[in-house]
Amino acid sequence: MCGDSGLIFNIQRFSIHDGPGIRTTVFLKGCSLRCYWCHNPESLRAAPEIQFMASRCIGCGACVEACPLRREEKTTARFTSACTGCGACAEVCYSGALSLAGKEYSAGDMTEALLKDRELMKSSGGGVTFSGGEPLLQADFVAAVFTAIRVEGIHTAIETASNVPWEAFEKVLPLTSLFICDIKAPDTELHRKGTGVGNERILENLRRLAGAGADILFRIPVIPYYNDSVDSIRETGSFIKSLERPLPVELLAFHNICAGKYDALGREFAARGTEGPSGTLMEKLADTLKALQLEVIWKRQ
Repeated sequence: MCGDSGLIFNIQRFSIHDGPGIRTTVFLKGCSLRCYWCHNPESLRAAPEIQFMASRCIGCGACVEACPLRREEKTTARFTSACTGCGACAEVCYSGALSLAGKEYSAGDMTEALLKDRELMKSSGGGVTFSGGEPLLQADFVAAVFTAIRVEGIHTAIETASNVPWEAFEKVLPLTSLFICDIKAPDTELHRKGTGVGNERILENLRRLAGAGADILFRIPVIPYYNDSVDSIRETGSFIKSLERPLPVELLAFHNICAGKYDALGREFAARGTEGPSGTLMEKLADTLKALQLEVIWKRQ
């Protein structure tokens, strides 16, 4: 994507979980991690792709006729390498079984859409959050939109895994009210095991971000059999404590309700069947962070 356009897979209005107040959260496609528990698998590829909900399909065949690649074989190209994500099949799907994840927006069109809710955002102390995927892979687009909406007094936030060049942070740093930063694992090999990459660049970016005086909320996704031990959480907390600023930490309990998204994309979900952490364990992990004199956010489900 060029700087004046971005690839979006969802715009969620009236969000209350992605920063203060009532917000509009914009989900961008493309990610530089491959977390095996990812709750937004439609965000991973930086290209449009078709989602298919088999339970909604009525077998009308309209998608077959619309697909420009597979008419002769009498089937659509979805879930094959031939599919280009053009969306022709989704456009004619009467039952809503097919949908297109990924639409390009210009910075101007996105700004116009977001400002429709400006009064609600202002009155609730809310704003706009860019999430993903990894929104900082499209930092020029994010910066262009943030520049426009901040003129209107809108609070801005970015949810990031921080696995991007520092230059991406520099583009948005003066324009971002709050950074919501995931820390998956404190140890680089454990991080690589769960996400496909080490965490050296991530931790260095977080040190630089904290040193720049940015407002940061840290999030730790608690994944069973991966990072849900007291030792792992304590080590992550110790890193946050080393930044020598009173930065809050939110614990997020794993859930597997996203499995249907993997089915719709024709992908395997490596964490399928994994049960979320118990309330007792989450409370114990929260106490571990509190013992480090960190402010902890965790709500019992």
